[in-house]
Amino acid sequence: MSAVLAFRSPERPQGPIRKLDLTGKERQLRLAVEAMGRVAAEFARSARRSLPFLSRYKSQLVPGPVQSFQSSHEGDLAPPTFTMAIGTPDGLGWGSVTLDSNAVALVLEGALGGSGPFWESKLDVTLTAAQRALLTRITRSLASELADQIRRKVGLGMNVLDAASGAPAAAPDAGDLLRVSCAIEGLPVSACVIVAASAQALEHAAKERDEPEPVAGDPRVVDALLEVPIEVRAELGRVSLGLRRVLALAPGDVIHLRTATDDPLQVTTAGVAKFSGVPVVSRGQLSIEIRERHRT
Repeated sequence: MSAVLAFRSPERPQGPIRKLDLTGKERQLRLAVEAMGRVAAEFARSARRSLPFLSRYKSQLVPGPVQSFQSSHEGDLAPPTFTMAIGTPDGLGWGSVTLDSNAVALVLEGALGGSGPFWESKLDVTLTAAQRALLTRITRSLASELADQIRRKVGLGMNVLDAASGAPAAAPDAGDLLRVSCAIEGLPVSACVIVAASAQALEHAAKERDEPEPVAGDPRVVDALLEVPIEVRAELGRVSLGLRRVLALAPGDVIHLRTATDDPLQVTTAGVAKFSGVPVVSRGQLSIEIRERHRT
């Protein structure tokens, strides 16, 4: 008779055993999350075209982190809310834009020219026909922006679906759902625009982001190249002026650029466009926050 003894080192506590992912699902979901983050960041900037009244409240959309949910467990929002869905022609890809209750109140007041404290008057849970028509027009525009950014960043064509509702739409059985809450900052109350998309709709982003294996070579050459200085230049904007205007410039004059304060800026390395970013203030200095790599 034989016996097998197993020993465990007391110096290394054993944690929960993690299953080995043989299908590559975790890696693909991670890349889909990265793609959703880029989509949400661009959506937050481009949504100002659909919400121009945010400037009256000195507010802006700020995307939060990407969250993953099962399509059947999205979570609930207090009514009234408003949702517009987008989808692919085959029905496999799905996404949505949802306004929470304070965002609904902001849209109803701001779109009609108001700029008062809308949060002081309670909004009726049951929306009127006129309110629903106004919300449908603006939320449809936001949904079009989301579909456009998914098309730009992922390459997947999605269209706005006809149905709109006063409550969060139930996502089809599409597996993992990626969601980002874009907070409307600058208000005394919490308000947000929630964008969501199925991971399946973004999964081919993993294929696009797969980089080829590096070519093997002498590691000393790579180390030497890392020390080569390269000029990095961020361009805030360009403007064309006539010679008469240039000669008339004096200290104190202001030259207006066509670039908005939150427009993406091009960052070049050695004269080649490599990144895009936005101007920020870091440690009291004007800086550029890199948002994504430039794609040719």
